[in-house]
Amino acid sequence: MKIAVVVLHYRNFSDTLECLDSLSRQDYPAYEILLVDNASEDPELENAVKPFSRLHFVRNTENLGFAEGNNVGIRAALERGADAVLLLNNDAVAAPDALSSFARAAAAHPDAAVFGAKIFFYDEPTQIWHAGGNVNPRTYRCFHNGCLDSDLEKQWDAVRDIGYACGCALFVKREAIEKVGLMAPEFFLIWEEIDWCWRIRKAGYRCLFVPEAKVWHKISRAFEGGNRGPLWQYYYFRNRLLFLQRNIPKHQLLRFYVTRFPKELCEILFFSINPRSLPEEKRLNRAALKGIADFFLRRFFKGAPV
Repeated sequence: MKIAVVVLHYRNFSDTLECLDSLSRQDYPAYEILLVDNASEDPELENAVKPFSRLHFVRNTENLGFAEGNNVGIRAALERGADAVLLLNNDAVAAPDALSSFARAAAAHPDAAVFGAKIFFYDEPTQIWHAGGNVNPRTYRCFHNGCLDSDLEKQWDAVRDIGYACGCALFVKREAIEKVGLMAPEFFLIWEEIDWCWRIRKAGYRCLFVPEAKVWHKISRAFEGGNRGPLWQYYYFRNRLLFLQRNIPKHQLLRFYVTRFPKELCEILFFSINPRSLPEEKRLNRAALKGIADFFLRRFFKGAPV
């Protein structure tokens, strides 16, 4: 199995180099790296990565977001004959046997097409950040299995079915990509990999958590405002509604809008204008409101909070 690893670079030059260094140490023989520069401001990047073998450089002329930015790399990978693609965040570091672990899982489970890594906090190497994910059928919010659990407790050491694999380290077989297509570019950031996994599962494939494939993640280093900041809030709330529109039955969607959504909206509005709310709390809730408004105004692809 020939594997193509797609690494999307936008910011944090040193993180990308550390990620590539971890890939250069893989014990799997048949792989290559497609580094996609998503219109970064690092003019020296192409020269800096020349020492890495197996690497092919692609430069986007504009910031296409996580979804379409990675799609560019996936298309190139398929054109180059890849049997599977691993999306790996540039702020992540892979264990030396990560690719071998994914390849073994893919061979052992022919009915599966998506595989997710066991992802740890970079600064807490034995603390799990993501052991597969799902969407709560009551709240319709996504969640991480095992988040904050210690790997020393051995709770997440078995292959298991999951709702989605995190885009930080997401392994997909070629046959599923050819059948289902690429990630939907209108998401731009956040929920795109969940939508992709849902579509692949609807096509009849399983999505599996692979505990032997280990990755350490610095978490949202390329986000303005960091993890859970205003930009994250904007895309999370906008794209959550887009995901629900695309993936849940109409009667469930109607029930969500009649029962749960009004309560959520009132709460977000309250904390965005409450005089007792801290300035940062107001800013986060106003970003969420802007995301919700842009969903109903059909403003997708790249957006921004107020």
